[in-house]
Amino acid sequence: MNRDERIQFVSYIGMLREKRNVTVSQLTEGLCGEKTAKLIMQGKRSTGRPLREALLGRLGVGAEDYECYLGSEEYAQWKMQERILHCIVYEKTGQAEETLEKYHELYCEQGGGKNHSGEIERKLNRQFYLSMLAQIQHRRGKEAASREDAFTSLMEEALSLTVPEPEKKPLSKLALSVRELNLILELERCRKNGKKGLLPGERPERYREVIAYITTGRLDRRGMAKLYPKAVYFLCRCLMDEYGAEEEETDFETRKKYMELFTYCNRALEMLRDNGRMYFLWEILDMRERLFDKLEKLPGSRRGRSGGGDAFLRLRQENARWKQALENVYAQFRVTKETVDDCWLYRAKGISCTNEVIRIRSRMLGIGAGELCERVCDIRTLYRIRNEEVSPQRWVAEGLFEKLGLSGELIRTELVTSIPEARELMERLRESMNGQRWDEAEETLEQLKQLVSMDITCNRQALQRQEVLLSRAKKEIDKAECSRRLREVLELTLPYKAFLAPGEKYLTHEEQSCIRNMMVGMDKEGEEFRICLQRFEEIYQPVIDREELENVDGMYEFVMIYVRSQWGNRGEYDKADKHSLNIIEGCLRNRRLWALHDSLYDRWWNHAERRKRGIPTDIVLDDEQELNHCILLGELAKSHDVAFYREKLKALAGNHKSG
Repeated sequence: MNRDERIQFVSYIGMLREKRNVTVSQLTEGLCGEKTAKLIMQGKRSTGRPLREALLGRLGVGAEDYECYLGSEEYAQWKMQERILHCIVYEKTGQAEETLEKYHELYCEQGGGKNHSGEIERKLNRQFYLSMLAQIQHRRGKEAASREDAFTSLMEEALSLTVPEPEKKPLSKLALSVRELNLILELERCRKNGKKGLLPGERPERYREVIAYITTGRLDRRGMAKLYPKAVYFLCRCLMDEYGAEEEETDFETRKKYMELFTYCNRALEMLRDNGRMYFLWEILDMRERLFDKLEKLPGSRRGRSGGGDAFLRLRQENARWKQALENVYAQFRVTKETVDDCWLYRAKGISCTNEVIRIRSRMLGIGAGELCERVCDIRTLYRIRNEEVSPQRWVAEGLFEKLGLSGELIRTELVTSIPEARELMERLRESMNGQRWDEAEETLEQLKQLVSMDITCNRQALQRQEVLLSRAKKEIDKAECSRRLREVLELTLPYKAFLAPGEKYLTHEEQSCIRNMMVGMDKEGEEFRICLQRFEEIYQPVIDREELENVDGMYEFVMIYVRSQWGNRGEYDKADKHSLNIIEGCLRNRRLWALHDSLYDRWWNHAERRKRGIPTDIVLDDEQELNHCILLGELAKSHDVAFYREKLKALAGNHKSG
């Protein structure tokens, strides 16, 4: 970070602190000393990526909410973290353990090499190391007692690195990230059997304290969805055991207790559905089922009453269907239904290597070395940057990015602004568009235009794209005009012909979104459309080969769901299935909900088309079961596609009847 970037970062977190009512002392406690905190807040001390993430995390901002460009050294560290997370999630435990030990050697130990960080960064790197080691050992399946003792010790040390005395103050007096809150939850769970260094017995009040912290407004919606369901599940599991052991309570008191837990579970479920996530989703549905059973057995319950109009019965049946559908799909793809790791808390998405971007983008645009480095840096420096021998200085990266049609902001959301409200408004705009609330979307778009600088090209590009899509949604323009205008928006930063040309590519998320939206208005039988399909496949195939889809899963889903569907329409069923399976497994392992039902449907549709055309296939799918899974998972995702799936199922039943 140079001075201007440090000042901008401090300004941003200052506004967040004010909004979240967090003091500097709360924000930096356990991370750094008072003197260092003062220098950071004055913009006089640079912050490495681990510290930036820690500070933003304590202000409720997730590391996955940014497009972030890192120099080759920081990128190498992130890539190693990502590899560890991937191996844990995909149950490659040996590889995870081996890579984690290399990570410890490079980034956690004292030393003078270029990989060795400062004291603060080393502490945060060690916290990551301990958290991952605990999860790896948990998966190892060693003897239960020794495994739990080791797990507890690792979690205790990990938390103490940034929260030295977690029991000394109420959580409400601290500023905590979701990662730190998760460590607190895990340590409390370890008390269940009185494990090493802890008093026996979980404390429901501690779980309630975490839940209260999560819901005080210090975390954004995504942050709440990451942890609230887990905290609720731990609380409910703990109290269900306690309530089962109690005697001499009135039915009224018992019902009140179970209804409180039911309310917690309902909120957790809605939080997951609204954010398209499945963290502890199966567990919440299972807990609701247990609570339904407890409530139904109480005297005075509605058990035995007839009628499908009984709300309690309908809710219970709905819950059972959702749970069964999840279990079936998890089993079909051989992924455990229980949430067994916390890797989603450590994902930092949208990460790119500055050196790679400069190399790829300049070749893609046909900009020679002399032209690119003119008035920015000498040509030898550019060659060293391209060869990843050195990370570019901030002002050099900014100058090169400007010539490449990219924003000079190396850490940013889709909008370049230091105003936190802009990010919230963009989220609201997307929700309004997805919910087809056009007037609300138009009003939010106008607010954004007033709030952020439209002189910044990437801001103008992001908001103009939304403006064009809104005009199309309101039927003010046709598909062809929409595609034409989107091309103009794209070419604010990237010539369309550069995308169509063969060769390695780097596109921003916004540029990919423009082209993806443009394709809707193209001739589906034309050569241009076919080339677009191929180019997107070429962009993502190396990411798939490197097993790095988790870094770009949201954009991959948005782009490749459409590409996949079009390959299916063209009879390229194997290509379409390849993308469906990538998305399905990614959704199941990384607990992502929104793209799951659609990918299952496309897979079923391809299978049905093969059968119609007499094309041999190795898999056997039950039509009714597959469509029911689409309906139920679509319901969980609150998708508009549910009505379409029901019509398909109805038509299928009609065909069977007539046959």
